[in-house]
Amino acid sequence: MGGLSAAATLATNGQRVLLLEKHWRPGGYAGSFVRGRFEFEIALHVLSGLDLEGKRGSLYRNFESLGIMKRVDFVRVDNFYKAVYPDMEITVPANREAAEEVLVDAFPHESEGIKRFLDRMAATNRALALLTRTGDISQKEVKEDFLAYRGKTLADVLYADVKDAKARAVLSQIMGYFGLPPSQVSYIVYATAYDTLLRYGIAQIKGTSQTLSNAFVDIIEEKNSEVRLNCGVKKILTEGNRVKGVLTENNEKILSDYMVSNVNPLTTCAAMIGVEKVPHSFFDNLQKHEIAVGTLNVYMGLDAPRQELGIDEFETFINLGYDFDANWSKSRISVEPADFAVATYNCAYSEASPPGTTIMVLCTLSHAQPWYKIPPSEYVATKNRMAEKMLERTEKVYPGLREHMEVVEVSTPLTNMRYTGNPGGSILGTPYSPNNVFLDRLPQEGPLKGLYFAGAWTQIGGGFQTCITSGIMAAQKLMLEKMKKG
Repeated sequence: MGGLSAAATLATNGQRVLLLEKHWRPGGYAGSFVRGRFEFEIALHVLSGLDLEGKRGSLYRNFESLGIMKRVDFVRVDNFYKAVYPDMEITVPANREAAEEVLVDAFPHESEGIKRFLDRMAATNRALALLTRTGDISQKEVKEDFLAYRGKTLADVLYADVKDAKARAVLSQIMGYFGLPPSQVSYIVYATAYDTLLRYGIAQIKGTSQTLSNAFVDIIEEKNSEVRLNCGVKKILTEGNRVKGVLTENNEKILSDYMVSNVNPLTTCAAMIGVEKVPHSFFDNLQKHEIAVGTLNVYMGLDAPRQELGIDEFETFINLGYDFDANWSKSRISVEPADFAVATYNCAYSEASPPGTTIMVLCTLSHAQPWYKIPPSEYVATKNRMAEKMLERTEKVYPGLREHMEVVEVSTPLTNMRYTGNPGGSILGTPYSPNNVFLDRLPQEGPLKGLYFAGAWTQIGGGFQTCITSGIMAAQKLMLEKMKKG
């Protein structure tokens, strides 16, 4: 998404662009794959602010300016999420007022704290929007509602407002989107995302995120630019402290004074440029950052409609308990699945799979390190066993799934590594810790002149909406440099 949005932004602003993609189809995680008669969404769970019910956020404005809104259909999802625990379940609507009502009804003894926390997240989100719009850090709202929380985790803020462990768990349920538990994930990132989803609602792409990636390609090609698939870059050519072009995997030399890399910066610098050509200060900074978590996914095509299976919500979180931090700690050392999400795309739009069928994906955060220890001869059996554990727990919520399974595919962090080249199979680049959010992440300006980074590993972070914004920002910085150079 970062590379595609950067290329589309450059092309729509009159630049001649050549986009090189190693895979045979564009998109990376923003794509799909086919097994049998089912086309599976690889990664997308939710988008927001796409003019559903007249609510327009920053993503709508970006898509509108690039021409995406004319090419891709989006559908509204009624509820934010359903959360299932050993002794309770709750469904949170995708609307601020309705969500507050449901949460207060479930935890009346925490009503003041819940309202205060929701108000606090909304204020933080407004302050970020104000800062983005004006760039003025001296404003009262920016200082009190945004800058005051730099360095704070979700737990630091939420636990001060809400004391009930169950209420805390429900309010921190989507921490999986950001790859860290409440005690480690940035409050600012969590608050701005949670409030945005409540404020603008939940949306899905009709036709999987591959439709979105293909639309970007169409825009690029229509603007007198070129997209080459099955054409990876082997080397970035340099001259002094500038980039001068690339050498493709087909040994074709292509000269250019400017480029945007959506390849992770570690591979870009170490393998494609060469450590000896990268300033020590940049490479040292690069190595200080941890690698964010990957995922274990179970993709299932079911031969029955979701209504017959009793599936009523697009996203259901199935939890072992209320202590997300404890479960997270176990996942660092084990391939055993802990808490996970169940995304049923037919709840967003019925045409997600053939008539009379259902597409469902079980997704849990999973670190690569424990998978490295699995002998190759045991890998397939191990991942299938972990999938079976997730299926057993899913059947307690939605009984009878097993007898309707037609197609099953399982992916792990090692699968992510194979298809994306991301170290650790990361889905978010570097972690969303309090000291690594927004402009605190790796800079978009590369270690050599003319080189820019886009995507999850750099500013402004991982996730569909952030990666798209990252690509737009990288393109804008590149064009500004070109203007200055004349």
